[in-house]
Amino acid sequence: MAISLARYNFFISLELLKTLVAKGVKYFVLCPGSRSGPLALAAASLSRRNELTLITSIDERSAAFLALGISAASGQVSCVITTSGSAVANLLPAAVEADRSCHPLLFLTADRPLRLKECGANQAVNQQDFLKSVCRHFDESPKEGIHLISKERLTSLVEKSFEMASNIPGPVHVNLPYEEPLHPCVIDQKKVLDGWGFEEFLKGKTTSTETKVITDFPSFQLPKLDPFSLGIIIIGPWRGKAKQLVSFREALNKWHKLTGWPILADPLSGVENDQEGLINHWNLLFSIGLFEKIKEIQVLRLGPLPPSRELQIWLKKPGKIQLLITEGDHRNLDPIGGAIQFSEGFSFWVNKLLESIPKKPSIDKKNVSQKMTKELENYDLFIDDWLDKRLFRNGLITEPALARLLPRLLPTSSPVMLASSSPIRDWLSYSGEGAFLRRCFGFRGASGIDGTLSMGMGLSIIMGRMLLITGDLALLHDTNGWLFSKDKNISLIVIMIDNGGGGIFNQLNIDSIQEGDFEQIFLMPQEVCPLTLARAYGLKYRQVACLDDLEQAIEWSFSLSTNVLIRVCTNSVEDHTLRISLRDDLKKTLSENLSSFG
Repeated sequence: MAISLARYNFFISLELLKTLVAKGVKYFVLCPGSRSGPLALAAASLSRRNELTLITSIDERSAAFLALGISAASGQVSCVITTSGSAVANLLPAAVEADRSCHPLLFLTADRPLRLKECGANQAVNQQDFLKSVCRHFDESPKEGIHLISKERLTSLVEKSFEMASNIPGPVHVNLPYEEPLHPCVIDQKKVLDGWGFEEFLKGKTTSTETKVITDFPSFQLPKLDPFSLGIIIIGPWRGKAKQLVSFREALNKWHKLTGWPILADPLSGVENDQEGLINHWNLLFSIGLFEKIKEIQVLRLGPLPPSRELQIWLKKPGKIQLLITEGDHRNLDPIGGAIQFSEGFSFWVNKLLESIPKKPSIDKKNVSQKMTKELENYDLFIDDWLDKRLFRNGLITEPALARLLPRLLPTSSPVMLASSSPIRDWLSYSGEGAFLRRCFGFRGASGIDGTLSMGMGLSIIMGRMLLITGDLALLHDTNGWLFSKDKNISLIVIMIDNGGGGIFNQLNIDSIQEGDFEQIFLMPQEVCPLTLARAYGLKYRQVACLDDLEQAIEWSFSLSTNVLIRVCTNSVEDHTLRISLRDDLKKTLSENLSSFG
């Protein structure tokens, strides 16, 4: 009796997932669908045998962001499985973020076979093209159906896809057409699970002739900076592999000890708070014009730029020799356009350069950089005390005060995810050394708000109890993320800053609108009570009215093991006025010292 096509589909699906597991993929997020039924059965079987961790989600967009969070926290490839059609289109937002933030993410999408394409068949769309513009790699099984794939081709497909997602971390899309029948009977399932194998399966198929990936290190000219002349280090969000962060920090220590250059780092950079030469309030110093005194300087830029407009304006001005180093990302990451880019990693660059330079220069110019770093550290200490007095004097909850106080209230072992818009910018300006007390994550690849809650949930699976700081619209945009709360491995504390809509748009440089309503077209406040919504999802929640209540709410949230929502209400118009006031008052307070700098 002929072996059923449904058994083939199930067998190949099981082999595919087994090969991924063998490569080290642990977490699989499964979305509902019929066409992806063989993959679902295979994933469930491996999960039941404790060979992988399976998480289910009704929303493909949310599922992709959950997997993104897992990858961001673990540094390992995680996998999303979807059915065909518009399900694949919903993966694009997370794929965009994974591409820009360099996190390894694998999409396995079931598809209709070729005979159903371009003929008006239901749910048969050109899904193979949906994600190509942002993916590191695209591959697919035979268009007529995955049952026609050979053992060798299946192995090469999986290995190449895993390799492309891992080597320069990012999204990879594998499209898998399935011919019907899709769902094997119990007998066929049992035969496959009992070990029915390739020896019985489509013998004599043509083997794959894929080219071998070249792994030889490319030849290049090592770009150099003079470590004994004036320089500065600017570090953006970490975009390397998780296991590379230790060597990156070691290289940073070496370079600072050699040069004495000050370090201006983004909260998402992975730099630790005890790093020598670290300037905590550099963004405020840029905003008051302190660095305008410096006309000529070397700038070592590590990774993409932090979200500081003043920094970018300063970098565009002449007199700067700029070197941009990325962690294996060969794409152009220089929006300023003034840097030489070296993409083979900072640790490699430092170690190679140290081999070719003298330990001491013939003319010691290092003291110029050391003097600048010392002056910046003195400004840092002054601002630290000054901000405490300005932000905490009346106990009112403002967004700058939250950014300053929260890092002090959280255990240093608890990571933080910062939503885009106001939270990341306030953390950069006002949190001080608290920004570097713990590992911070965020959307700084595409800087969107889509999937904020789901990504936080995914981070928590790997990182444990942690905090998400988000705005009200970002949280509402990803409400389906709460559906992951049933997973006992997720333990997320969400602090929602409710400023009545898109509060960051109050910071736009718009004097007035001639026609239209600013609130309607920018802020977009929603008539949804977040506490009622939390109750509907079965969440624990609290409302905080003042800064004094915040510490108690944090203690309460850490006493629980479930997902928690803490709502704090702020006034975005008043907070915008406060930010301007802080900048202007600080500039006035420090004006007598500005002339000595630079």
